[in-house]
Amino acid sequence: MSEGRNILFVVPTADTVEPQTMFAVAGICRRDDVTFAPVVGGPIDCVRNQAVKMMLAGPDYTHLMMLDSDVIPGPDIADRLLECDWPMAAAIVPICVQNAIVGNVVVPGKDGQPDKFITEWDREGEPFEAVAAGTGCVLIRREVFETVPWPWFLFVEEFPSGRVGEDIFFSRKAREHGFTYKVHPKAIADHYKKFPMLHLVKAFDAMRRGTMTSEGVTL
Repeated sequence: MSEGRNILFVVPTADTVEPQTMFAVAGICRRDDVTFAPVVGGPIDCVRNQAVKMMLAGPDYTHLMMLDSDVIPGPDIADRLLECDWPMAAAIVPICVQNAIVGNVVVPGKDGQPDKFITEWDREGEPFEAVAAGTGCVLIRREVFETVPWPWFLFVEEFPSGRVGEDIFFSRKAREHGFTYKVHPKAIADHYKKFPMLHLVKAFDAMRRGTMTSEGVTL
């Protein structure tokens, strides 16, 4: 086992997994510090919680790695996330928010509070802090889930802001207990999505007009 690590690797899904994601899964599973376990069925927040319970039930597991069923990381993704050397590490995954294509990590502003989604894909330098991140491709140490109480992931409806995704719910709850994400600038994964062409046109137009903020998204 590499440096005493034992990573439980899961692909939370309600039904299917994209073929290209499965090729990436096969590559990650070749590592001698990774144990793969399928976690399928039910609402995605319940599936993620089930994965955490599985990891905590195995006393030798040191990390939980989650990869969404439509995310395609590079072959070195686990190494990149481990290089962050942080309790919670996340890859950059493109998502569409408010008709703009952005990275799924939110960086802090000058006051330390959530400021904006990243829009630069060619980032250099050391891993940087994010106050919130999607869980499309993450590596989280056992200590986080032992410290943050259940439920770790939960879809909630808040008034008047609306729905809060299970990943942002977890980011917020982890922050309350002293944990933030670090993001490796070269840990970038692809995201398989089907979009209407007009939706893409609006997304590119929104990016040309300025940077994307976290306004309208509950963090």
